[in-house]
Amino acid sequence: MIEKLTSVQKRQKLARAAMNVIWRDGYHAATIQIVAKEAGLPAGGVFYRFPKKHDLAQAAMETMEGEFTPLLATIAPGGTAQKRVSVFFDYLDAMTPRRVAHGCPVAKLMLDIPADAGFDATRKTGQAIFTSLINWLADQFTQGGVPDDTAQNTARRIILRWQGAIVLAHAMNDRTILDDEIADLRQTAERTLTAGAA
Repeated sequence: MIEKLTSVQKRQKLARAAMNVIWRDGYHAATIQIVAKEAGLPAGGVFYRFPKKHDLAQAAMETMEGEFTPLLATIAPGGTAQKRVSVFFDYLDAMTPRRVAHGCPVAKLMLDIPADAGFDATRKTGQAIFTSLINWLADQFTQGGVPDDTAQNTARRIILRWQGAIVLAHAMNDRTILDDEIADLRQTAERTLTAGAA
C-alpha cells in the first residue's frame, strides 16, 4: 500500500523539486509542469501551494537554507576551530562535482530571478545564506585566536573566491579549477588559524 503524503510533505516535496529544477535548468525554465513532474505530483498541487512563480522561488530558496544552515552546526561541534575548518573544506570538496555540473544553487537562483519587488524575500533569504556562511567561517577564525576584523575579511574573501571558482569551473566544465582553488583556500585558512594561534 502506498502511503498518502500529508499536505506539509507534499509542499516539501514540491519545494525540493523546485530547488532541483531551478538548480539544474534555471529559474525561467522551471515551469509548474516540470516541477510537478520532478516531484511526481499533479500540477494542480503546485498551483494550490505556490499560486505565483515567486512563491515557488522562495520555497526553493528556503529549502536550500533549511539544508545548508543546519549543516554548519553539525561540523565537528566538539572539535577545535582547526578541525571544524578542515571538515568544512572537506564538505566543499564533496560538493564539487555538482557545483561544476550546475553551479551554485543559491547564486544561480539569485541571478536568475527578476529584479521586481515580488522576489525581495527570495533575495533576502539568499543573502542570509551567504551571510551565515561567511559569519560561521569568521567565527571559526575568531575562536582560533584571529582578530575579529581579520577573521571577517578572510572569511568573506574565501567565500568570494570559492564562488568565483564555481562560476569558472561550471562555465569551463573543468573540475580542476575548483579543486585547485579549494586546495589553495584550505591552505589560506590553515595559515590564518596558525597565525591566530601564535
